[in-house]
Amino acid sequence: MSADILQKIMAKKEQRLTQAQSRVPFTELVRRLEQGAPPRRPWELAADRFDVIAEVKRASPSLGSIPWACTLPQLVQAYEQGGAKVISVLTEEDYFRGTLEDLVNVRNQIAFPVLRKDFIFTEYQVLESRFYGADAILLIVALLGEKELAALLKVAAEIGLETLVECHDREEVSIALAAGARTIGINNRNLRTFEVRLETTAELVDMIPAGCVAVSESGIHSPEHAGYVAATGVSAVLVGESCVRSGNPAAHISGLLAAGRSRKTVRQSNNS
Repeated sequence: MSADILQKIMAKKEQRLTQAQSRVPFTELVRRLEQGAPPRRPWELAADRFDVIAEVKRASPSLGSIPWACTLPQLVQAYEQGGAKVISVLTEEDYFRGTLEDLVNVRNQIAFPVLRKDFIFTEYQVLESRFYGADAILLIVALLGEKELAALLKVAAEIGLETLVECHDREEVSIALAAGARTIGINNRNLRTFEVRLETTAELVDMIPAGCVAVSESGIHSPEHAGYVAATGVSAVLVGESCVRSGNPAAHISGLLAAGRSRKTVRQSNNS
């Protein structure tokens, strides 16, 4: 994703945020959240396990629309059958063609946690995520300074949301840890060049303390890929495109799990 694309995405997000706040002001959102937030589902990712976060993804800036091999209900059912521990739902509207309706529909179909993946940079979006049923949210260090990240982590914790904090270089991992992140995503995709390198996970995972959960994101398309990153010590992979394209998503996920668990390395405490 080039810097220009990232800037365009954020410009659109700011427009849509303004529209959302005009429809439902912040104080009204707080009131609705207090009266009607759905019950939270516990986040069960753990440092000594290996799990799959399977993603509902309709498009991307680089690929355009991604053809699905099945319907949304069928996809979600397959994710559950395959053993996914969390379902990630991409809700960005303009470049990834997601919606909050997708989040609600997925939430209503399964009994395990749902992660909202979007370009979240305000307290309003954190509260909005919880109102629509998210159990966890993605926060991207590249969009936030340490102070802003720490503030959003605090808001999320106060309303019972887990957080996956995404990084793609050593400086960003340092910022995430300083802000208090406990579940850290290593994005193998460079947000400026769009290049994908699984080696990014191997290069950064040693920075993450053993008590934290490390997640490898982007570029995991096969059991071999899952095994490679599991051997570095990560506790989960976030997989989108290869899942939605698969003719048998359940088998695809179970294959990733089997390969990852067979090669999972537990990071030692001296890495902290």
